[in-house]
Amino acid sequence: MRLLIRQDSALPGQYLMDRDLRELEQAAAGEMQDVVLSFYQWEVPTLSLGFHQSDEKIDFEQLDAHHVPLVRRPTGGAAVLHSEELTYSIVLPGMDDLRTGALVLEYVGRALTTGLCAVGVDAKLDERGESLSPLANRTSCFARTSRWEVGVHGKKIVGSAQRRLGNAILQHGSILTGPDHLRIAELLKVKDPAERALLRARLSSKATSVSDELGDGDHISKLRKAMEVEFSALYPSFLERVCELTEIEAH
Repeated sequence: MRLLIRQDSALPGQYLMDRDLRELEQAAAGEMQDVVLSFYQWEVPTLSLGFHQSDEKIDFEQLDAHHVPLVRRPTGGAAVLHSEELTYSIVLPGMDDLRTGALVLEYVGRALTTGLCAVGVDAKLDERGESLSPLANRTSCFARTSRWEVGVHGKKIVGSAQRRLGNAILQHGSILTGPDHLRIAELLKVKDPAERALLRARLSSKATSVSDELGDGDHISKLRKAMEVEFSALYPSFLERVCELTEIEAH
């Protein structure tokens, strides 16, 4: 399987989520033979919910007031305000062994980490992650770190989610380039302004961004180049490990 890399401009959120799902379905149906890795941005700040996530905590009046569209991701996880970020999406056919899901998490995590390091961010890969927390603490994707996710000095800088359909896998996630993701606190139902401020402070303590770490600059174009290089460099070893699992299963 080849690794095909697509660099997109900013596109509408619903189109992006529909395309990610469509390509996952195509991969599961055997209509895609290669791995497709995409990097894209969002046309306007957009709130996304995980596939199974309830919208009961969303303040729809605030969504309207801030002119923020709401979409549902084809993957799981919690809410994300997509604004100042570079999003990656990778669709992989032929992932027959269930253990390949963990290999994809590791491959993507390592590529993201080395890509961020290449642009000057002191990124580290969390090989263990945090234990599961109550739902109240998982309203936002950036409130908790899972296994193989990327952080900087204990703060999360990439949020990812994965979904399997048959023998195909979709994984996508947000590489934070600025702090506007914190504005999600304005879009959630709270009891009073004090609770909203507390939520924003908690999210700020849990997450960071490229601009937080490096200051202002043309981070998106540098990230695109670095990520393309690192995902390509690590792909052969990832594919070899996938093939090894297939051979083991065959025996």
